[in-house]
Amino acid sequence: MRQEFIFYKRAYDDVSQNALWQYMLEYFVKRYEAVAKEKLNTDILDTQLKYSIRLYCYGCVGMTREWLLNDNTTSAETVVQMMYCAMPNDMRNLFFNE
Repeated sequence: MRQEFIFYKRAYDDVSQNALWQYMLEYFVKRYEAVAKEKLNTDILDTQLKYSIRLYCYGCVGMTREWLLNDNTTSAETVVQMMYCAMPNDMRNLFFNE
């Protein structure tokens, strides 16, 4: 992402109907849900886990957008670490066996 910073900054600034950040949001929700179903060996996720996944993805995509558009000082590594720390416990337990 760092190498393509200008591309992502412009893409995340777009608020049109087919904006990249909206696509990324839905992509990550679907991806996390698929991995959770695989790890839990189920076709149905409980309401709380689905909520946690959506909340986390909305927050991460929103904060990534904010970081790209407004933050010129925080490193990508720091942003990733903050995203990890903000992950809901039920997700962290499932995805990282914590």
